[in-house]
Amino acid sequence: MSMAIKILSAKQFATKLKATIQASGRLGFTEETANALDLASGKFAKFAKDDEKDALYLIIIDEDSEDAFPIKLSSGYYYVPTRQLFDALAYDYENNNIMFDLVRQSSLDADLMGHAYYMKPRINKRKDKKDETIIEP
Repeated sequence: MSMAIKILSAKQFATKLKATIQASGRLGFTEETANALDLASGKFAKFAKDDEKDALYLIIIDEDSEDAFPIKLSSGYYYVPTRQLFDALAYDYENNNIMFDLVRQSSLDADLMGHAYYMKPRINKRKDKKDETIIEP
């Protein structure tokens, strides 16, 4: 008799995985996230959209494909050149801080052919530099 119950390990949830759309349109990763996702130059990222659930997924793969974006390294951090993708998806990253909490979705790995992560968005208005008042002593 097999049980349908499984232990959910605290270790699995100890790291907050995050990615942010920078003002340039690149998707950047924190160092902690890059380590957890085992990012490296020579790896690739694919994206999938579920219109029924209005969900976006990030898929990390080891081999290039026509559907994949290269993962790049610059100044010690990893990013994906996603400007056109986020423009097409109508993300207003120039006026908003858009961060994604990445939630591992191993049940989708086989269907999406890579390590799949649900991209849960958090959107906040960027501070307008013109609105900041400088008070001199």
